[in-house]
Amino acid sequence: MKRERERLVTTHFDMVIIGGGIHGAVLALEAARAGYTVALLEKGDFGHATSANSLKIIHGGIRYLQHGDFRRMRESIVSRRAMMSFAPHLVKPLACLMPTYGHGIRGREMMRLAFGVYDLVAFDRNRGLDGKNHLPAGTSLSADECRWIIPGIDENNLTGGAVWYDAIAENSERLTFEFVRESAKYGGCVANYMEVLSLEKSGNSLCGLRVRDLLDNSEFTLSCSLAVNASGPQIGLLSGMESGLVGQKWATAINIVVKKKLFKRYAVGLEGYTDYVDRDAVIKRGKRLFFFVPWREEYTMIGTAYKPWTGPADQFSLGKDDINEVLEEINKIYPPGQLSMDDVTFYHGGVLPMKEADTQKPDSVQLNKSSEVLFHEKNGGLKGLITIKGVKYTTAPDIAGRVLAGIRRLKMLPEKSPAAYADTRKSLKPDFGPLIRELGEEYLELRSHLQSVYGPVWRDVFAFLVEGGGFRDGKVQRVSDSPLLLEAEVLYFIAEEMASNLADVVFRRSCLGSAECPPLHVLQNLARIMGRVLGWSKEEEASQVAQVEHCYVTWNKS
Repeated sequence: MKRERERLVTTHFDMVIIGGGIHGAVLALEAARAGYTVALLEKGDFGHATSANSLKIIHGGIRYLQHGDFRRMRESIVSRRAMMSFAPHLVKPLACLMPTYGHGIRGREMMRLAFGVYDLVAFDRNRGLDGKNHLPAGTSLSADECRWIIPGIDENNLTGGAVWYDAIAENSERLTFEFVRESAKYGGCVANYMEVLSLEKSGNSLCGLRVRDLLDNSEFTLSCSLAVNASGPQIGLLSGMESGLVGQKWATAINIVVKKKLFKRYAVGLEGYTDYVDRDAVIKRGKRLFFFVPWREEYTMIGTAYKPWTGPADQFSLGKDDINEVLEEINKIYPPGQLSMDDVTFYHGGVLPMKEADTQKPDSVQLNKSSEVLFHEKNGGLKGLITIKGVKYTTAPDIAGRVLAGIRRLKMLPEKSPAAYADTRKSLKPDFGPLIRELGEEYLELRSHLQSVYGPVWRDVFAFLVEGGGFRDGKVQRVSDSPLLLEAEVLYFIAEEMASNLADVVFRRSCLGSAECPPLHVLQNLARIMGRVLGWSKEEEASQVAQVEHCYVTWNKS
């Protein structure tokens, strides 16, 4: 996969997608697969902003039971299955547990009944999935089992626990990128660090985009028939005056990562301590749930905390006070955790579309419940412009289907024949045999690692180990042992995945920095490897390291 600047300049595209988060990435794949000529442009790096802000849970919509909203449940179930089918190496089953109290709405019997209904709605949740990725039906646990799983749990009227199964994207940044990479194999033209400056118009119709290449600061005009604005919090910058976007409100969403394994085996949902009224719910529980998600053996992700955001949507920032506020709330919800700033190693933060909030109440944010697709010409707006107001990571496949269905219904583009899959891998690979024999048992460890991260294309990465300089002096060159990152992977990121700076590798191509700041010597070694390929000076290497370290200063205790 290459960054084809010349193709962007010389090609007339059926569709240009602005924003390389999960919604833009999935749409790019589906549109390219449908036969359209597609360009995907991202101002930063793919998946670097709102799509990186999540607990990594791929939800199946069980929360919509309290709303009686079976349509949204089905959207989530089908989308979850699509993601599990697309990247089974990255999206795995996740057992979730919620303690039950008494015999009313929070009771074991009521929850068991609700999960029975959900399992009927999700009857096809495992269709087409590999057996090891099947999601079991919901079940229940005894009070004693809950006490074992959640040490120190509030035992007043505890009756047990309700268990259901969702999925977790163990590396959600990598999952987003997989959709981008796959779209290129169907002919999509994808490019990061491309900023869309303005819409080019002919009368009341879109005819192109003015674009700045942020890697060399040059500008050019791109020709297209229609554009889909999937830029998340930045959607209003290009189409804020269009119908449906004026006055959009936003809320911050914050999740934290702590270096503590709080609970055993399950992602646990615990009720918040402040009152919360979901105005769209038919059955009102009265509290918002916080999830404690076990991750990478020794970490727990916790969230989500919401607050109104009054600044420009694209200028969200987070301070130490915000993290402290979330910690205080979590410690009230689960006092035995005794979490402090010393336990916090990272955070995920972003903004989401909000309907309303009462600034006088601590937990009053009412989020937009569903993602929206706006076809601006239907309301007298610019022809050829579509905007996605995305809310949920999980339902990106459903949203992509709705965009394409609307384009066909409104006859915005002529029908095309489905595109052929273009295998861009090397037709002649180097002989792996000699290196495999030399590696011995280490080969099994490396193969398992590469398969878990890259799935079917792991051999492409291994080829860089064979011929790209990742094996020297009889040793596999490792950038890091925990988490494992090979020099060969870094070379692959640069040559085949458009990595152009240290942050691209640390936060998105690998999971090196997704839990906590890597040691300084690891960052410096990584910068040397990239600098050797990209021609960085020593000063630039140091600058790249400093920029990555700066991402952690919110809770830097030194």
